Amino acid sequence: MNNKKKVLVIGSLNMDMTVKTENLPRLGETIFGYDYYESCGGKGGNQAVAIAKMGIETEMLGMVGNDFYGKKLIENLEKNKIKSDNIIVNKNFPTGRAIITVDSKGDNNIIVIPGSNFEITVENIKTKEDVIGKNDIIVLQNEIPIETTSYILKRARELGKITVYNPAPAREIKDEMTGNIDYLILNETELEEIFKIEITEENYKGKIIESKMERNIKNIILTLGENGGVLIDEKNEITEYVAYKVIAVDTTAAGDSFLGGFISKISENLTVNEAIKYATAVSAITVTRKGAQDSIPTREEVEKFLKNR
Repeated sequence: MNNKKKVLVIGSLNMDMTVKTENLPRLGETIFGYDYYESCGGKGGNQAVAIAKMGIETEMLGMVGNDFYGKKLIENLEKNKIKSDNIIVNKNFPTGRAIITVDSKGDNNIIVIPGSNFEITVENIKTKEDVIGKNDIIVLQNEIPIETTSYILKRARELGKITVYNPAPAREIKDEMTGNIDYLILNETELEEIFKIEITEENYKGKIIESKMERNIKNIILTLGENGGVLIDEKNEITEYVAYKVIAVDTTAAGDSFLGGFISKISENLTVNEAIKYATAVSAITVTRKGAQDSIPTREEVEKFLKNR
């Protein structure tokens, strides 16, 4: 009997256009790139692929344009065994794109052109509520309209679903959203933008707890790249995690792959602690490879990595 929970990712689908450079450009500077490649991305798409690669039944709900890139993104979901029947094709807006620059250390900066991603409305979601009902875990990010995200969180909570929210790109969370979030997964940039807290501050974890309690968020997971991460759970207990030491090539999908690894273990009913440790390994492998979805490892690769460690 399969007791794994089914996952629905609602969010963005983008075509990533990546340029590799020696250093990231400064303001007003023109530099040379030495490599260029296109790959399927978007935070929603990346997270769906990461979850599916762990062997979890995964469905994607999003919007693409009626163009070449839209078709390619849907084909890629199907190639990764992600259910794509409910992808909406918008004839008036193009598929989203992301312009990514990656330097020789693997650091990046990203400009997202939302396109059809920003056209997903509450009305669109209302026609797809049966899809939410059929799944167990609902995953969201910040690359679709915030009003739509807020409605989905509220409806998912009403339907008794587990909600996972990754507020990236960083922008302030509406007050009515926070009580409907089971797992808020964010990095230090998003922490600063949303909670106005910097990790360099004295007692920053205590300040997160104060804000967490005010906003009625169940669990907060803070990812800190090579410095590991922090969990503040439902009881406001703090657990710190170390990162695996690897040589980073491209950090583009690090956060998305972490989330995918985490959700895969929550889907299998493991503890939050076990899920975070596993997710840390998934993201460690991802940063050693270039690209977004192509860099995300399979379940077998993660298990081999952990065995060798």
